[in-house]
Amino acid sequence: MTASAGKVLVFGAAGHIGGPLARFLRYKGWGDRLLLATSSPAKLDQLKTAFPGSEAIVADYLAPASLVAACRDAEYIFVITPDFIDELAAMANLVQAARRAPRLRQILRILGDPPHMSIKKVPQIVRDFGRGTAIQHLQARDVLEQSDLPITYLNIASYLMDDFIRWNGTMKSDRALAMPFERRTTWIDPGELGEAAARIILQEDDRHLHQLYHLNNGSDHLFFSEIAEVISDVLQQRIVHDDAVAFWQQHMGHRYVSLFGQGADEYFKAYYEFEQTYQFAFHRSDVLERLLGRQPKTLRAWVEQNAHLLL
Repeated sequence: MTASAGKVLVFGAAGHIGGPLARFLRYKGWGDRLLLATSSPAKLDQLKTAFPGSEAIVADYLAPASLVAACRDAEYIFVITPDFIDELAAMANLVQAARRAPRLRQILRILGDPPHMSIKKVPQIVRDFGRGTAIQHLQARDVLEQSDLPITYLNIASYLMDDFIRWNGTMKSDRALAMPFERRTTWIDPGELGEAAARIILQEDDRHLHQLYHLNNGSDHLFFSEIAEVISDVLQQRIVHDDAVAFWQQHMGHRYVSLFGQGADEYFKAYYEFEQTYQFAFHRSDVLERLLGRQPKTLRAWVEQNAHLLL
C-alpha cells in the first residue's frame, strides 16, 4: 500500500455481509482506507463507533449525487443491494458514478441466483411482480455487463445461515421449521462471505476480474427435513419440517407482506416452488474454501454457535 492508495467503498457496511468484510479489512490494517456507506443516516453513529479511524457516509443507490461523492476516491467498491430495490435504476446510477472514479480498480458485486439462471427461466407470476430477489440480480448483472467496468461477481448460490434467525418464530411456537416445498439447498455463513470478498480485495491483483463465482460452504446440500434433524440434534428438542403451504402462509406470509408489500407472500410461495424445480442447479462448490484458505463453516457448526437465537 502507498500513501496515495484509494479507498475501499463498502456498501451495506452495517449489514451481515458488508460488516464482516469491513472488520476483516480493518484487522488486516486497512482501517484508514475504509469508506463505509449506509443509506440510513440513523446508522452513521453505529458505523463510527464500530469502526473508529474509518470514514462513514450516507450514500443511496437511488440518489446519484450521493453515489458520485462516495465513489470519487474509491479504488475498490463492494456492492450489495437490498431486496426489492429497483436494480435497473440503482446500477445505472452506480455505473455513472464509478466511471467518474479515476482510481477504480475493481467492483465486487453480490448476486443471489441459482447457478446458470436467466430471467426467461423465472416463472411468469414472479416476473410479473416487476421486482424482487428472483429477477433483480439478473437485471443488475445485465446493466453492469454493458458497462465494461472491472467487476467480480460473488453469487450466493445458497441460503444464508442466519436466515434461521428470521424463521425462528415457528420453531419457538410450534417446534416446526416452516418452509414450503421440500427441496435440497446449499448453505453459506454470511460472515465468511464477507471475509472472502475482503480477501479478494487484499490480493490487490486482477486475477478475479470479470469472474462469476458460485459460493456455498461446499459441504451441506440438504433437504429441509434433514436440516430440521440437524437443528433437533443440536438443540436436543424435536423440530419438525412442516412443508405445508398453508402453515407457511399462516405464520410467515404476513411478515413478507409487511416487509415487501402487497402480494409478496404469493411472490415467495411461487419462487419457493420454482426453487423446488431447480433444486439440483444448486451444487457443492469449493470456491469459498479456496478463497478463505480453510474449510468453511458447516451448517451444524453455525447452529451450535447460534442455538440461543433459535428457541
